[in-house]
Amino acid sequence: MIKMTEVDEFVIENFESKLSRLMEAYTLLSDENTALREQLSTQSVELEKAREQYSLLEKSYSDLKLAKIISIDEGEFGNTQKRLSKLVREVDKCIALLNASEQKEDEL
Repeated sequence: MIKMTEVDEFVIENFESKLSRLMEAYTLLSDENTALREQLSTQSVELEKAREQYSLLEKSYSDLKLAKIISIDEGEFGNTQKRLSKLVREVDKCIALLNASEQKEDEL
């Protein structure tokens, strides 16, 4: 049988102590790793939701811009139509004045 000396016993106790601390550190790091993986998974889901929401908002913004362009065009169309009607009335007045002027010249 092999007889252990005090030095051998000290080395073994020191080794067991360090091994115990190492196992505790491993358990803590393993738990932390699990928690971080869960957090990453949760944040990945949240990121995907945010991307979907961004896409919806971007589409809504594009639709809003298009609606604004259409409404501006309709408004401008109405204004343009009014301006053209006014110009036609002014041209009609000018023609009437010219006709009246020609009739007076013919009478003279």
